Amino acid sequence: MAGDFNIRDNDWDPNYPHHSAHTEDLLTLAESLGLDLSPPVNPGPTRFADNLCDTNSVIDLAFINPSNSGFGQHSLHPEWRRPSDHVPLIIEVGINKTNIDNSFWSISKDSDEEKDFIKAITDGILALDTSNITSKENLEVVAQRLADIFNEAWHSQAKKKCITKHSKEWWNHACTESLNRYRNTGDIEHWHEFKSNTRSTKKEFFNNKIYEIASSNKRLWDLMNWVKKKNLPTVESILYEGQPCNTLLDLWHALHSSYNSAKNRPINASFLNEIPQADQIHWPPFSKQEFRDAIAKCSSSSTPGPDHITWRHLKSLIINERCLQKIVNIANVCIELEFWPSHFKSSNTVVIPKPNKINYDSPKSFRPIVLLNTTGKLIEKVISNRL
Repeated sequence: MAGDFNIRDNDWDPNYPHHSAHTEDLLTLAESLGLDLSPPVNPGPTRFADNLCDTNSVIDLAFINPSNSGFGQHSLHPEWRRPSDHVPLIIEVGINKTNIDNSFWSISKDSDEEKDFIKAITDGILALDTSNITSKENLEVVAQRLADIFNEAWHSQAKKKCITKHSKEWWNHACTESLNRYRNTGDIEHWHEFKSNTRSTKKEFFNNKIYEIASSNKRLWDLMNWVKKKNLPTVESILYEGQPCNTLLDLWHALHSSYNSAKNRPINASFLNEIPQADQIHWPPFSKQEFRDAIAKCSSSSTPGPDHITWRHLKSLIINERCLQKIVNIANVCIELEFWPSHFKSSNTVVIPKPNKINYDSPKSFRPIVLLNTTGKLIEKVISNRL
């Protein structure tokens, strides 16, 4: 942390006889970040007076972690200041090598890998025995086997991809092939072929998007993302209990404490006794048509949970009647045994900023989104439609 702090104090300027009221605040802030005031190797004024009534001063400071190799090693160069009244500070700090992983695993839409992914899951579900689930333990075993089928299919077909500044959602294999062809030959005809491929691919992608939004989920406001530029919010260091979260562990503690503040809190459920009990009704087994109706309303572009299964994948799976019947069997057993398997409760949590906040230095300026496994969500939707 370095710059013009505009604070004169005897602590760093021996020619100034006073102490500033802001010094303590500055040093406390630096200490909270694990930093300390770094003395230069050639002490001297960092700002030269521009009139006869003023004096040279030290107001440009550097705060560095004491364990860093650059602590106490920065230098002042008044000969480089030219018309400026401030002296340049030259600082060399040791930086630990950090590898930022910009890769992710994915299966491209409509690719051969996606077809093999769906086929592997279909074969796995067809081999799953769901005809004789008589206990909660049996149901848990079957649900875990279903999770293993998803996991094995994903790891066998997913490809590692890297995020770059050129990454585009509409990019496909044909674009890659035509680009590589041009790079290998340098032929102008291959360049025109590449540009033609990208134009047609982009047009097809967005036409399909518009058609899907207009006809499938009918959420026309999704088109607003293309109308005007989306400005990203200014994100500051998140403060929790008055302290900045500068490590992943601190950030996790702040978010976890904010979003799970009610966990393990005692609950007085006696008010439920005042609710009159309704008569029991007969609950018939689920039908395959109920599942088809429920999934037809689901967006194919939604983000999946830990099992990587999207609504789009699930729609492809239930085309197979036997495969759909296996899922219906599991749902019926969940109702009969009054038990919800662990796989259906497994989730990923994504933290996103709330829109139109003045600042983003508080955990409450963000919203956690829970992404559950899709098979369990489908059964929940069928139950909800029944109720």
